[in-house]
Amino acid sequence: MIFMVTKDAFLFQGVTHLLKNERVMKIEKISDINHHVTDSSSKVIIDAYHNNVIDDAAVSILQTLEVGGIIVLAPFHISKIKSRSALFFVSRKMPGANWLSLLTDNHTAYRKPKIGFSHNQFKIVSHFLNQEDTDDITSALNISEQTLRSQKFNIMFKLKLRRMSDIVTLNISPYF
Repeated sequence: MIFMVTKDAFLFQGVTHLLKNERVMKIEKISDINHHVTDSSSKVIIDAYHNNVIDDAAVSILQTLEVGGIIVLAPFHISKIKSRSALFFVSRKMPGANWLSLLTDNHTAYRKPKIGFSHNQFKIVSHFLNQEDTDDITSALNISEQTLRSQKFNIMFKLKLRRMSDIVTLNISPYF
């Protein structure tokens, strides 16, 4: 059984069509996963595109989930998320053959994304794309301004940006 957290009906239909012999169930919110997943051989697909589901509550659910595999559709890897189950970060633009091999336990086609964020860096980018100022971000994340400056520098370095405002020109902004 495959459980899919997405708002994208076309993506859901595509996965359903790709896996003709498997049962695919659409779930609206990541918090509903625990109510549906009963089999440890099940797989979970989480579509982070326009859903903004990788928050603290989602991280705690992912850490306790015991399934055959968790696939997060995102153009980046969040390095601090740990899970008891196999955890994969993949792009939505992955070819269909790679999708099939990933979902059928043949992980030879899987490659970790080149960009990797810590969970705090992911939160900082989310706040920055929501156009929050420095004081709001530091108080929301309970960090100092120096830590924020350091994290922003690391984010700009990873994304090869000259200034943080250039992040809106990247294709990753809809994922936040």
